[in-house]
Amino acid sequence: MIDAFRDLKVMRARERQVFGVPCPVCREKLPKAHPKILKPGQLCRAHKPYFRDPRSEPTGAEWTAAMNGEQL
Repeated sequence: MIDAFRDLKVMRARERQVFGVPCPVCREKLPKAHPKILKPGQLCRAHKPYFRDPRSEPTGAEWTAAMNGEQL
């Protein structure tokens, strides 16, 4: 069971690394702080008004290719 959670944690970190982008509003409003890393469609609640990443969720084929390190 513990191994499954470890694998899940590694997968989420990899998703964040592959699909994540820094929040542009955090960069603008909080220049000295590290910006939040947003995945597609994720909401940043570090400031008001909240910012939602406008990118659409990747399709299954795009997600698989990106996680395997392939270029589309």
